[in-house]
Amino acid sequence: MSDPQDPYGQQQHPQQPPPGYQYPAQAYTGYTAPAKKPLDLARLVTIAGWVVLGMYGLNYLYTLTQDEDFGPDFADRLFGGLTTLAQGIFWAGALLAIGVWLRKQQDAG
Repeated sequence: MSDPQDPYGQQQHPQQPPPGYQYPAQAYTGYTAPAKKPLDLARLVTIAGWVVLGMYGLNYLYTLTQDEDFGPDFADRLFGGLTTLAQGIFWAGALLAIGVWLRKQQDAG
């Protein structure tokens, strides 16, 4: 029986080591996962504050567009929705203030 040959006429040698062969001990230096960053709560609270403000603002603008004409109903929607918009501004401001406070706590500690 002959050894298998590749298309170029060279002999292929077996890829397995001979019996009893011991591989040298090597330390694995492959991929290591990056260290996880801690959760940045201050940034998340700040983003939540801006999202709340945007949602209340969009709701206010949406209620203004719910009629075809700009009659007396428009004035009711314009001034009637201001209380809801003010509530959204309050909650967004509270979240933004908490985000600033958390950032200062992180920087101090």
